Amino acid sequence: MANLPEELITEILLKLPIKSLLKFRSVCKSWLELISSPEFVKNHLLLSTTNKDYNHHGILLKFASKNEHGVKDCSLRDVLYHPETGALVDLDYPGKNRHDPPFLVGSVNGLVCLAFGLYDLFIWNPSIRKHMKLRNYELNLIMIYSWESESPDNFKFGFGYDELQDDYKVVGVFPIYICRQLDRIEVKIYSLRSYSWRRIDDF
Repeated sequence: MANLPEELITEILLKLPIKSLLKFRSVCKSWLELISSPEFVKNHLLLSTTNKDYNHHGILLKFASKNEHGVKDCSLRDVLYHPETGALVDLDYPGKNRHDPPFLVGSVNGLVCLAFGLYDLFIWNPSIRKHMKLRNYELNLIMIYSWESESPDNFKFGFGYDELQDDYKVVGVFPIYICRQLDRIEVKIYSLRSYSWRRIDDF
């Protein structure tokens, strides 16, 4: 492999699934640097998303009942072409051992945002089985929960990718009630690049 041109090695690696790439990072330092580089990650994502055979595509299924809850994975190719033999695989997602089921905020480019209640938000990469917990945001919860009319169900989250900033972001929308009347709506945005929340103008 040492005699192969670097361009050819890159082209070969770009066509491999993520699980194989994770193993090949330990081959040598140059492969680790290549596979971990932002440019390689972007190019690999582009090739994967445009693959019409759906070899690297999967579907996450969240289920919840009185007795159990969880997240399962299924190959999109199996769903489309082999539905009778497609298998569901249990996933070890962050917060799996909690009593409350996860809320699937959204997914983009292979990353998944999960929420548990008000404060536990996770960005999860099922392919490499890694996750990170987002920093808590600041709200005047004493004021919010002093009134029966307010409920955590009124809080909404969204997850997406900002192409201009090359950044993944979580948006939180929080209605603030005073005396059971809506006083304002706070909106906060979490940046995965800066690892922080910022508040935008209320409305």
